[in-house]
This record gives sequence, C-alpha cells and structure tokens, in this order.
Amino acid sequence: MKNWTMPLATKLAVVLLLKLLVLAGLWWIFVRDQNVAVDATQVMQQFLSSDPGGSKGVLP
Repeated sequence: MKNWTMPLATKLAVVLLLKLLVLAGLWWIFVRDQNVAVDATQVMQQFLSSDPGGSKGVLP
C-alpha cells in the first residue's frame, strides 16, 4: 500500500477539477448544440395572462 503524502486540500482540489472536466465534457457532447425556440408573443401572453400556470391540470 502506498503512503500518499499529498495534503487533503490538494486531493480535494484534484478531485473537484476532474469532476469539473467530466461535467464540461458531458455538456460539450450532449447539450452544446441544443437550442430552444422561443416565440416572443407566446411568452408575453404567458406572463400577462391572469390565469396562473401552476394550477393547470390540478384537481381540487
């Protein structure tokens, strides 16, 4: 068994850096090219409507 002499803070920094690289890679592969089409008039109607959107489809 090897005796690691790296301090805990260094080990944590390395692990966090690796996690960040993995997350950035996953985003780059799967999310980067995804786009959401937004229609300005639909957004305006949604924000200006008097019916709250959270109550749609909820039974009393």
